[in-house]
This record gives sequence, structure tokens and C-alpha cells, in this order.
Amino acid sequence: MDAMGDLNVQGQSATPAELRRFLKVLWHFDRRAVAFLLTTNILAALTAGAGFVLLLPLLSLAGVMGAGGDGWSATFEAMLGTVGLHLNLATALILFVVLVGLQTWLTLLRDRQSQALQLRFGDHLRLTLYHAMAAARWRWLTRRHSADLLGVLTNDIQRVGSGTFHLLQLLTTALLTTVYLGVALLISPFVTALALVTGALLWLVLRRGDTVAKHSGALLSQATRGMFTLAQEFLAAMKLTKIHGEEGENVALFEGITSRLRGHQLRFNHVRTRVMATYKIGGALVLAGLTWVALDVLHLPTASLLVLIALFAKLLPSLSQVQTGIQQLWHMLPAFTTWRLLVAEGEEHADPTRHVPGGEAPALLRAIALEAVAYRHPTSDFVVNAAELHIPARATTAIVGPSGSGKTTLLDLICGLIPPDHGALRLDDLPLEQALTQGWRSKIAYVPQETTILDGTARENLLWGNRASEEEIADALRHAAAEFLLALPQGLDTQVGERGVRLSGGEKQRLALARALLRRPELLILDEATSALDRDNERAILEAVRGLHGQMTILIVTHRHEWLDGLIDGRAEVAAGVVGGWSPA
Repeated sequence: MDAMGDLNVQGQSATPAELRRFLKVLWHFDRRAVAFLLTTNILAALTAGAGFVLLLPLLSLAGVMGAGGDGWSATFEAMLGTVGLHLNLATALILFVVLVGLQTWLTLLRDRQSQALQLRFGDHLRLTLYHAMAAARWRWLTRRHSADLLGVLTNDIQRVGSGTFHLLQLLTTALLTTVYLGVALLISPFVTALALVTGALLWLVLRRGDTVAKHSGALLSQATRGMFTLAQEFLAAMKLTKIHGEEGENVALFEGITSRLRGHQLRFNHVRTRVMATYKIGGALVLAGLTWVALDVLHLPTASLLVLIALFAKLLPSLSQVQTGIQQLWHMLPAFTTWRLLVAEGEEHADPTRHVPGGEAPALLRAIALEAVAYRHPTSDFVVNAAELHIPARATTAIVGPSGSGKTTLLDLICGLIPPDHGALRLDDLPLEQALTQGWRSKIAYVPQETTILDGTARENLLWGNRASEEEIADALRHAAAEFLLALPQGLDTQVGERGVRLSGGEKQRLALARALLRRPELLILDEATSALDRDNERAILEAVRGLHGQMTILIVTHRHEWLDGLIDGRAEVAAGVVGGWSPA
């Protein structure tokens, strides 16, 4: 199933089965922390209940309107007698302060652990997805919109973290509610039963809000992904948008998406606040009715009535918090479902050729060989065929062909990004799949036409994925004709800007070539690396490549061949998906 599926799939995700999956993931993440939270919640709830029970003999000892807690006084007297103490006002007050202090300490421990668990669980989800993405096949990754992946890593996982917080709050409220009900039943079973019946009626009346929470959570996930996609595409095409004067159209589209997003959030908030308001009004009516029943019908003692009113004043808001907490969980579940399905897909499409740590990466000594290789693109009928191609080691080879002929697909096959449907690729006598698991990719350096430049310093860009001394950096700059970086205002510590906006196209390519050389590669691939450059920058890079001749295997991919004379040892022609053999220049 596609994790970025349609709305119907998202709407069906807020189910009891999905809630059980969420609870299972949370439990397996850190059993000890969850068990600790359960224990501290139970103990805090019990101490809160004991404090309410203690109010009865305390009010009786204080002489509040004829007592009413004599039975409880006798019980506490007997309990204290087992440890050699007598029940009096001072003893009761000390016990009450101890119980409040103990409850406060347990609550402090619970809240700190709860916050830590919520944050660590969110990080766990984020790292799990990140790892699944990093370990997945290239073909699977190319079928996913990067904005969707970014949206899950940020917004959806943040929503799951918020839902985890509400779950932990719900646990606390549910346990306190249970203890309050138990104490109330001890004081007056009949009045408590009436309170339960009215609370259940309020619950049934407001259950429709659960459906709205499920549906709005699914809609919110969809709208958020749309916002991420639009924003990313707008930023990527910012220059073209401004040249064409299309800022207004983009702003209008973004405004429409944010308006829908706001509408979904407001609708859910409307339901949540309606539940709270209904419970407040209903709770006041119920509390008034129960007080009348307790006084005029059951004639409860004043002390018992005061404690009962205090209990119900806490109990009725707790029921509201339980219901809104459940709605928050339903609202969160679509985000969890998207995360779960995306992780499952990534793990299902895990790259079996990933490097297994240990041992030395293989060296390329003789040739890269492709024999009877065929690959069909999954989204089209385009097929790349390489009947027999042997690329000699330590030679400079040009892969030549028009745009769309299959050159990039050939590179992807050689790098192991995509597996062939038929045929075999070998590194000397070693199957490519085996070479990849032994770390062959660490011996590959790739410089594309649209190179990646980080928003940082020149040094940070050079060391991205590399470890090198100052001498090694200087050597790479010299071989890549990139010594101009040393002449920048702050040298290698000069900020180059987002996507290298403070560098020219040729400067970015030479920086990328220097970074590639710092990998100390066995195979250097230049994929149309000079096609968008002026003649001066192109000449500088070609001279740099000429200086590397014989030191490594070099593949130059281009649709132009007039400038290759004197630079290459051989070439392979690609036309309409058919890869020819290697021929000397």
C-alpha cells in the first residue's frame, strides 16, 4: 500500500486496530519507562484518593456541623493503632500534609518522565523513518515526492508526539477518575450511581465528536502534505517564478491550501471546545441535582456531603478531559498510520546491496564489465540494453549519446543504484552485488550537472562525507583547479550561501570536483558536469580531469564529443537505449 495514498485510506486509519498498533509501538519502544509511568500514575491516584478519604475524619475531628465521618474515624483509629498512634486533629493534619507531599512528588516524577518519553519517542519515530529511507532502494525513493517525506519527518511525527502527550495525560486522568469514583462509591453508592448514569448520557450525546476527530485528522494530513509540496516547489522554482512574474498565482495557491488547513484545525477545535463547554454546563446541573438528592432525599451527613461535592467537582471535568483526550488520539492516528506505512514500505524495499561493515572495499584493477544487461524503466517502456561493455581500469572513457538515450540509466546500473532485469555486471571477477556489499560505493565519486552545495562554508562542503587533512584539501583543490577557494574573503571558511549562490556555476563544479577527489576514488564519474558552463570554466575543469589521467578510472558522460580529443582513452556510444561496446579513441 502506498503510504501517501488517497483520503479514503487515511480516513480508515483512525480505527481501534490502528490505536492498538500505536500502543504496541510505544510499549516496545521503552517498556521500563511506560511501566514506570503506569506505576507512578497509580500511586499518585491512590494518594489523591486517600487524601479525600482522610477529609472525612478530619472534618469530624474539626467539628464541622456534627461530623459525619465517625465511621471513617474509627477505621483510621484502628489503622493508626497498629503502629502505636492515636487519631487526633494534629495527627490527621500531619497525615494529610504527608499525603499531599507524596502525591506532589509522584506527580513531579511522572510529569518529568512523561515529557522525556514523549520527546524520545518522537525522536525514535523520526530516526526509524530516516533509517528506512536511507536504507531503501533508489528506485523506491525516486517514486516518493521529497515534500511528502519531509512532511512526515516533521509535521506528522510532531503530531504523533502531541498525541503521545495526550495519551499519557489520558492515562493520568483515567486513573484519577477511577480512584475518585471508588472513593465516591464508598461514601454514597446511590449518589455515585446517579452521577455515573448522567456522565454516561453526556458521553453518548457527544460521541459524534469522535467521528469528526478521525475525519479531520485525515484531512489535516492531506492538506499539510499539499502545503509542503507547494512550498518546496515554489522555493525550487523561485528564480523562474520571479522572472515570469507569477508570484501572485503562487501566493493564491498557497493561501488556498493554508485556508483549508486552518479550516480543518478550526473544525476539530470547535468539536473539542463544544465537548468541554457541554461537560461544564452539564456538570453544574448534575452537581446541583446530586446535592439536592443527597440533602433532601438521602439526608447525608454534612461532612460526607462536603467531601462528595469536592469529589464530583473534580470528577466531572475529568470525564470531559477523558473524552477530549480520546478525540485527540483519533485526530493523531492518521499521522501515525502514514509514518507506519512509510516505514514498512521503506523496509520492504530495503537495498540488499548496502555495505556490510568489515573488511576492505574491493579495488578496480582490470575492468568494469556489463554482459547481456537489460533494464526496463518501471514507469515506461524504455529499455536500456548493454550486450557487452568492458570499461578498462585507470582509463578515461566517454559515454556519449544524445539526451534521453539512456546514459544516466547506464550510470545508475554501474553505480548499483538500480539492479538489471537481466544480465551481469562485474568488477574485475567480482559480481557487482557482492562488491557493493563490500563497500564499493565508498570508492565511487560522482559529480552531476546540478551539483549539491550545502548552505555553509567552503570547508564544510569539501568535508561533506570526507575526512581530510589540510595538506589533502590543498592537494584536492590543486587537482580540481579550485584553488580560487583559498582566495575568498575568509578563505575556506567563507560562507557560500544556500545552494552555493555566492559562487558561479563553474566555481561550484570545481568545488564539487575537489570534494569528489577527497574521497580518493577508484571510479570518478562526471555526468554532464560541464554542459552548462562557459568555455573558460569548461576548459579549467577539463584540464583538471586531464591531470587525473591514469590515477583512477574516469567516466565522462556527455552529449557533446567535439572537445574529447586528446582527453579520453576510449568511448562507448549510447543511442535509443542501446549501449555499444568500448572502442579506443
